Amino acid sequence: MAVAIHARFFARLREQAGTDSETVHVPQRSTVGDVYAALRGAHPALESNLDAVRPAINQEFSSWDTVVSEGDEVAFIPPVSGGANTVPGVPANSRRRL
Repeated sequence: MAVAIHARFFARLREQAGTDSETVHVPQRSTVGDVYAALRGAHPALESNLDAVRPAINQEFSSWDTVVSEGDEVAFIPPVSGGANTVPGVPANSRRRL
């Protein structure tokens, strides 16, 4: 018997998959890694290096070997960079760009 998992893709993974989310059916006792493998079967352009993707289940970061359950939301998030350009203890007007 299969379970339905709602998968979400963020940033470049969304672009690689061509969608921001979809439902995938996997066998009971499947892991997050199994879900991603099924999604890669449907979207071969998805990142193949698992070290470059961070999974989360129901809005909590998880490991690739965590077992999923019916109705779980599994998100796949690539590393991100950027954010505020601040350095603790250094006034903003004294910073220089590298």
